[in-house]
Amino acid sequence: MSVNDRPPPIQVKDLSKRYKDGPHANRNISLTLNWGEALGVLGPNGAGKTTLVRQITTELVPTSGEVRVVGIDAVANPDDAKSRIGVVPQEARLFDGLSVYRHLRIFGVLRGLSRRDARERADELIKELDLTAHRDFTSERLSGGLRRRLLVGIAMMADPDVLILDEPTVGLDVESRQRLWEVLQSYRQRDAAVLLTTHYMEEAETLCDRIGIIQDGRLISLDTIANLRASIGHEYKLVYESPEGPQTVFGDDHLDLAARLRSQGIDEYAVMRTSLEDVYLALTQQARNEDETDGAD
Repeated sequence: MSVNDRPPPIQVKDLSKRYKDGPHANRNISLTLNWGEALGVLGPNGAGKTTLVRQITTELVPTSGEVRVVGIDAVANPDDAKSRIGVVPQEARLFDGLSVYRHLRIFGVLRGLSRRDARERADELIKELDLTAHRDFTSERLSGGLRRRLLVGIAMMADPDVLILDEPTVGLDVESRQRLWEVLQSYRQRDAAVLLTTHYMEEAETLCDRIGIIQDGRLISLDTIANLRASIGHEYKLVYESPEGPQTVFGDDHLDLAARLRSQGIDEYAVMRTSLEDVYLALTQQARNEDETDGAD
């Protein structure tokens, strides 16, 4: 079956989760993850990102809606769905006393590999993840960055169709974060799919083909960064100093923005393309304004 004939790696339709006597953690979320794509999900703490991930990975049962993993109904057939996914949860523990190599071997067997295949795959991943020098280190001797790399390796042991990561680089230093980015970029080049949540705008901009933004349990935007930028007319920003401090103006045409500032007697300014952070702040503020307007009605 060609890539074009396969069902999407992840398909979510009208997904909602409401805890008993509590708020909606997710509200009618729909999205599709494509083959070879990395999709990033952004949002503040408590927005519903982790709840969404836990429903896709079958850890939580939705209140309503549908999740399909490579065409498999994840609610009706959670074990089959899980067999196609590799997961790196936000909070994950390794086993003290087990080496990097033994972790990978054991989890390979648990994911259905033969002992021989698990050994070969563990050797392969140790090289790929640049863990050769730490192969025989037990988990308690590993730095935070090396532990996260090992967790990604565990998730990749069975060559899953989809890799799902919840805040994969939180707490890591810059070098460890960039090394993990290289691993994820290499993985998706195999035509696998990657879904990740993150607080790091640079991470999302570096890794992801599309960005979804969740606020108050709702998916308020889902598109490429270029299209999100265009949707709010924030292609460029000009920054200048005023007596009140640094000021920023946004627009689609930097020449028009510059002319506007010069007409106000401002001749010194910096021209920059808007960042994903600028776009994120504009879209979340826009959503808040719309909610306030709806509430007033």
